[in-house]
Amino acid sequence: MEEQVKWYIREYRCRNGICENTKFPVFAPGTVREGSRRHTRAVDRAEKQAVEAARELARLLNNNFATGRDCYLTLDYSGTGIDRLIMRAGTDDADELYLSAEREAENFAKRLRRACKAAGVEMRYAYVTSDMDGETFAPARIHHHLVINAEAASLAEKCWTAGGAMAKVLYGDHGDLTVLAEYMIGQVRAVMPGRHRYHPSRTLDRPEPYKTIEARNPEAPLMVPKGCEFVFRSETHAGRAQTLRYYRPPEKRGRNRRGGQSVMGKVSRGGNDK
Repeated sequence: MEEQVKWYIREYRCRNGICENTKFPVFAPGTVREGSRRHTRAVDRAEKQAVEAARELARLLNNNFATGRDCYLTLDYSGTGIDRLIMRAGTDDADELYLSAEREAENFAKRLRRACKAAGVEMRYAYVTSDMDGETFAPARIHHHLVINAEAASLAEKCWTAGGAMAKVLYGDHGDLTVLAEYMIGQVRAVMPGRHRYHPSRTLDRPEPYKTIEARNPEAPLMVPKGCEFVFRSETHAGRAQTLRYYRPPEKRGRNRRGGQSVMGKVSRGGNDK
């Protein structure tokens, strides 16, 4: 009889030294899982999409930006800027204003792209749109959070014409920007099904999995490799996925892969990949 579930460990390595190992199950086609209800699945799906968006954004930030160098900007709207959103939307409905702000951000990105090209400056960014308070999640005046490379930060401030721009230098333990990514995605409201929660520039380098291997012992917790520094480990529960982040120092990077070939092509990709 075919085994109903197999466990795998997938590793990502980002340029700033932050690595992410995730242990996850892949279920055989046709497997019936307990507690399967339509409403529960819909709620779980939305939550999982938010979690996955935060992980994807974290990998992008860790692979393209550096703490102590690159910048985090909060772009807000003045009274005139809000009036412009309302005029474009034709209403002050919260959802329509949100979509109007998304279009304002797209126009800003186009202006920034032209300004960077004219100045001969490299441009890398990722942004989200939010109308919630970052701590209480209560409704707040709409704004954007933008991570951008240091060379383009001053041009970004000049190109934002709808209100004020507050810039800070990126920071994070061991250079890890995962907490920032989670903070950004946590403020994004799902206005429309299937709409992207974050918006990256095409110039970002998306990290590919370094390796994916079958887990020898699915019950064992993920461990930090020798010579690396622990950053974060999710709780360990039997039968549940787990995530481990650690910092790989420069002298440990760039080594040849040993026994790390992907085995995912041999199984269904429709499983619960975290």
